[in-house]
Amino acid sequence: MIVSALFQGDGVLAAIAAGLDTMSRTRNDAGDAVGKVQTALLSWDPNSLPVHGIDKAYGNETEAAVRRFQISELGTPAAAATGELGPRAVLGLDQVQATAENPPARSTERVRRNVWRLSTGRGWDQTLLAYAQAVRTMQARPADDPTSWEFQANLYRAYRATFADARDSHDGNRFFLPWHRMYLYFFEQILRAAVIDNGGPADFALPYWNYGNPEPQSTLPYPFRDTGLALPDGSPNPLALAAPLRNADLMAGDPLSPTITSSFTAMWQPSFSGAMRTGFSGQLENIPHGAVHAAIGGDPGGELGALMSNADSAPRDPIFWLHHANLDRLWVQWLERHANPTDGDWLDAEFRFFDTDGRPVDCPVRDVLDHVDRLGYSYDDQAQLPVRPQRVVPVAPNPTLVASTPGPTELTGRTTVGLEVFPSSLPVVEHAPDTAAAAGFGAVLLTVDGLAAQRNPGCVYHVYMNLPDAEVDGKPEHHLAGTFSLFGVDADGRLGFTFDITALVQALASAYRWDPAALTVTVQPVRPTTRAHSGAVESGLPTKTTLPLRIGRIGLFVG
Repeated sequence: MIVSALFQGDGVLAAIAAGLDTMSRTRNDAGDAVGKVQTALLSWDPNSLPVHGIDKAYGNETEAAVRRFQISELGTPAAAATGELGPRAVLGLDQVQATAENPPARSTERVRRNVWRLSTGRGWDQTLLAYAQAVRTMQARPADDPTSWEFQANLYRAYRATFADARDSHDGNRFFLPWHRMYLYFFEQILRAAVIDNGGPADFALPYWNYGNPEPQSTLPYPFRDTGLALPDGSPNPLALAAPLRNADLMAGDPLSPTITSSFTAMWQPSFSGAMRTGFSGQLENIPHGAVHAAIGGDPGGELGALMSNADSAPRDPIFWLHHANLDRLWVQWLERHANPTDGDWLDAEFRFFDTDGRPVDCPVRDVLDHVDRLGYSYDDQAQLPVRPQRVVPVAPNPTLVASTPGPTELTGRTTVGLEVFPSSLPVVEHAPDTAAAAGFGAVLLTVDGLAAQRNPGCVYHVYMNLPDAEVDGKPEHHLAGTFSLFGVDADGRLGFTFDITALVQALASAYRWDPAALTVTVQPVRPTTRAHSGAVESGLPTKTTLPLRIGRIGLFVG
């Protein structure tokens, strides 16, 4: 019996379901019925058909997807799977489509929503007003109260101290996402209790700021930059923080640059984590996480007031929580096609937080992986799809250091340094483009390690490989290896970043710009908001910083 709205009323599909017909490359091989089957296949597994979508033709991709569906869902032996669509397959896909149309009821009524869908004007939205009033309530509590604003902010220091000496360092360690999910969850519980005490909605959930969307969503939401907006009782707006607590350009409505808000590099990573801070978690922690922190805080100049630029003070800024809610949302989206780690050391790791009564709670990672049924929240743009088989992730090669800078590098403006290839590694470097082409990802890495500075200068840094003079090539983006910020930097040089330049090396080789005897890396400070960066470029002067950055080593690794 046909149950999905999509399949109902289609004579071809009804006939197949009744056992009177089939669909294959030779029968019923084109038309609306095929398109509906392809839609159901995509609901079952978005990777089963080409990403450009439905073509209503029963071609190779559809046949292969049907064969996989028969084997995975219907239990058909591989040798007997023909790729032909018979009654069992149609009814199975009909159920898949029905689930997509009417997802199972969630055990939650708490939905984290895009803040720009809540507030597009200069007044108070109900959710943001409830948030602002609860922030003020928590700020009024004593600093030694675990439910106070100050105490919750100080938990971030404990997290950083826990991972400061970890092998992968704070930036890129694989507990970044689950720890912050716990942090958000317990903070949200405490915040919701304050919202309810203030007479607000019982289903309150933190909004998220999707700064990766185009302007105006890449600007601070109005209640976070309108210092003249008062609460209904006339008290000041606790969400809006004037400079130097925040970047003055951002408070004036300047959008964040797409360079620092894009999650593209992180989202295409096939594994959750990897060596030398690679993988989804490590790349997301860099961009957009660290870069957005630096952009919101801005350059502290002679002050230490820029909250979001400083890892110790960032949670005191109310926008911190919307920033991290967005990162948690990106983790949910990444998992639509990928899988979390499964080893016990990761799943059983525990971290201490505090409940709404201020009592300590030790929470293991495994307890926060199901954010819907275990934690009771979802996102307003969350995909409503049935569970799909996990993808098999290829194992990246284990790269070896083959070249590096001869010593530390100090910069305040654009700086180019050469990489010295180790004599024994010369053949490896010469054939790096071939290695890259064979591996596909993770074969060639560029690392920037031992970053040390007095404090975060509030900018980001572009890293280019073999960048020629502007007169030779006016498109530096063709040489871009990656971008990093100095969120979490200290004078000890423990901060570092890794960029997968596998594809870049192939492109450079194709343009005859891969010469082991002439490998260079250029590091360029970049202003994090669009108008500030444009102004620096138009002035004809390269962006500089008031604070020097020391780079311990830049290294090239080849698998």
